[in-house]
Amino acid sequence: MPLRLTGLIIFVVALGSLPAAPSPRTSAEPTATPDIAGIWVLNPALTERPAEIGFDPGWATSGAGESGDAAGEKSRGSRGRRGGGGGERRAPQVVRESADDSTRATQLTEEARTPPAHLTILQQTDAVSISDDQGLSRTFHPTGHLEELTLGTVSLPTTSRWANGSLEVVYDVVSGWQLRYRYTPSADRTHLVVDIRFIQQGHEGDEVRLTYESPEAHEHTIAGEASSAVPAPHVSPPATGGGGGSSSSSGATARPPVLPPGSELRGITTIGTVVDTLSAPAEACGLNQARIKSSIASILAGAGFKTQPLGDEDTYVWVNIATSRLPDGTCVSRYDASLMTQADASLPYLKGLVALDVPLLHEGGLAGGPPTAHAKSVIDALSTTVNRFVARVHDASR
Repeated sequence: MPLRLTGLIIFVVALGSLPAAPSPRTSAEPTATPDIAGIWVLNPALTERPAEIGFDPGWATSGAGESGDAAGEKSRGSRGRRGGGGGERRAPQVVRESADDSTRATQLTEEARTPPAHLTILQQTDAVSISDDQGLSRTFHPTGHLEELTLGTVSLPTTSRWANGSLEVVYDVVSGWQLRYRYTPSADRTHLVVDIRFIQQGHEGDEVRLTYESPEAHEHTIAGEASSAVPAPHVSPPATGGGGGSSSSSGATARPPVLPPGSELRGITTIGTVVDTLSAPAEACGLNQARIKSSIASILAGAGFKTQPLGDEDTYVWVNIATSRLPDGTCVSRYDASLMTQADASLPYLKGLVALDVPLLHEGGLAGGPPTAHAKSVIDALSTTVNRFVARVHDASR
């Protein structure tokens, strides 16, 4: 065998014996789906929202052939409604709106301007249902494919998908106009950031950034704000000299001692019941305001508490229920029960005393099911909560 051919065979055999290089990790590999399910309460202090938001009908598109960055800079400089002096002003693109287009643009913009105070999110393997305290409920299938939702009687083309640890929902409003929502939970699931972005001709416009908290985290936030608002106690300087009761200290008013936690529940003998007016979806799901109030009042009366005939008690159980109905007919209610009282307080920016409603206890939760059994599940949950309130008050009074 020729020497040249022998060397070629040895080289090929040696090359075949080398270990295969690992295949590079591609971005197409599936990532873990974030968990955004739960009940979320808006924290207005963490909300970022411009004074004026919406789509800009006079926004000029960039010229053909420009790079994305250059086009974006030029289009941002040409926005007539919010100014921006840079860039050459171009003729605005004419957007022809139908009646349905106008309805979508108006209603979706209003939803972004007035965000709900509470969100209830149910997450399944192939669907996510988002309901709010304004009676709005939508179910998304995050496959990345277009699906037809409805906005009242108007179709609402929608695309949703899981992306970069968020649920991304894109509404097609008008040709070239989109509204994008991104729901992103924090690592410890105590916060949910909802980023809303107006998009025109592929360019990002106005943005609204909402921060929701879990009920537990929201209560902690409220408690922290309340404690920081309490003025520091006034400490009288020690009296000097040997005489007792000098004239310099006789006029000083020392702050009374602070009672230990739980003392605010001591001595309560009368507790009323207040149930907020129910929405149409709540009544359609079988909830009845008078029945709920009667059920709670019976528990309080059985525990030995009095009730004023006119219902003007200083201390009362306050119940609020927000109900949504999912497309499959399932009823979902967010209920909140608080033991409230009234107190006179002095505020650092006002002279004199003001009457305040003070929450002593609070519990909330979520109940869901078919309309035939929904009312019972809500009343049972509220009864459990009120019984816990009763136990806390009795323990404090011992």
